[in-house]
Amino acid sequence: MKLKKNSILLIVLCSLWITAVSQNIDTIANEQDDIIYQADSLMANYKFERALIILAKGDSLDKDILLRIGRCNFLLGASNAAIRPYERVLQLDSVNVTALNQLGSLYARNADYENALSCFVHLTRLDSTSSYYCKQVGTMASRAADKLTAIYWFRKTLDLNPRDSEASLALGNLLMDLEAYDQVDVVVEEALAVDPQFKPLLLLQASSWLKQQDYESVIISINNLLENSDTTAVYARMLGISYFRTQDYNKVIACMKFLLSNLYAQDWIYFYMGVASRELGDVNASITWFRLAAQESISSNTKTYYSHLGQSYEDVGNYTQAIKAYRAAYNYSKDNILLYHLARNYDVYYKDKATALEYYKKYLESDDTVRLAREYAKQRLADMGEF
Repeated sequence: MKLKKNSILLIVLCSLWITAVSQNIDTIANEQDDIIYQADSLMANYKFERALIILAKGDSLDKDILLRIGRCNFLLGASNAAIRPYERVLQLDSVNVTALNQLGSLYARNADYENALSCFVHLTRLDSTSSYYCKQVGTMASRAADKLTAIYWFRKTLDLNPRDSEASLALGNLLMDLEAYDQVDVVVEEALAVDPQFKPLLLLQASSWLKQQDYESVIISINNLLENSDTTAVYARMLGISYFRTQDYNKVIACMKFLLSNLYAQDWIYFYMGVASRELGDVNASITWFRLAAQESISSNTKTYYSHLGQSYEDVGNYTQAIKAYRAAYNYSKDNILLYHLARNYDVYYKDKATALEYYKKYLESDDTVRLAREYAKQRLADMGEF
C-alpha cells in the first residue's frame, strides 16, 4: 500500500515538473516571439540599430533571431558583423536558402569571390531550375576572372531564362574579351530578338563590328542609337574611329571636337584630329594636334604620334623639326624604318651628306623589308659613290 502511495506521489511530482517545464518553454517561446515582433516592427521602420539591441536579448542559437541580426547588419553596411550570424545559421541548417543568399552577397561585397561562388553553387544544387542562382554563379566566376566557368553559367542562365538581357550582356562581354566575335554576334542577335531596344546590347554589337572592321555597320548602328538617346562619349569615339576608317575626315573632326568639348583630352583624340586635318589639307593644324598627342602620350602609341608629326613637318618643308620628330619616334620605338626617314630628311636639308650617309647605311644594315625604302636608300648611296 505504501509503495502504491509513493508511486502516485512520484507521478504527481512528474506531472507538476512537466507542467512547470512546459510553462517555462511557453514563456521562453513567447519571449522569443515578442523579441522578433518588436525587432520586425523596428526593421520595418528602418530602425536597424534599435532592432539589434532588442535582438541581442534573444536566443543566440535561434535561427530566426540570427537571420534578423544578419539582416540588420547587412543593411547597416557592417559586412563582417553580418557574416557571422549567417554562418551560424548554416551550422544549424546547412540548406538555409536565406543564409546562403545573404552570405553570397556579403562575400562578394568583401571581394571574397571564391566563398561567394561556393554559396551560389550550393543554391543551384538545391534548385537547378533557378536562372537567378545560375546568373549569380556566373557573376562570381567572372569577378574571380574565371572566364570559362562564367561563360558556362551565363549560357545555362539563358537556357533557363532567354529573356535575361543582363546575362546576355555579361556573356557577350566575356566572349568579346576572348575575341570570339562570331559568338558575340549570335548572343546579341538572340537577345535583341527578345529586347530590341536594350542599349547596352546595341552598343556591344557595334563594338563587335568595330573589332571586325565592319565600319559601315558601326556607323549605321551608332547613328540609330544617337537618334534615340543622348549623345555620349562612347558613341562619339566609336563613330569617330569608324568615320576615320572610311576616310570621312570632316565627320572624324566633328566627333573628336565633341569629345574635346566635353573635356575628354586624350592623346588618341589629338592623333585623329591630326590625321584628319592633314588629309583635309590643313597641315599646320595637323602639326599642332600631333604635337599635343606626343606631349600627352605615355603609351606604345608615342612612336606613331611623333612619326606623323615628322611627316607633317616634312609636308610644310620644316626639315629640322621633322628630324627632331623622327628622332624622338625612333628613340621610343627603335623602329628601323625611322632610320630611313631620318636619312631622307638629313639628305634633303643639309649640304653635308655625312649624317644622311650614316643613316642610309644603318637602315640598309637593319632587317626592315620595305622594298621601296631599301631601293631608294641603295640608289642614294650609289649616287654619292658609297654603294
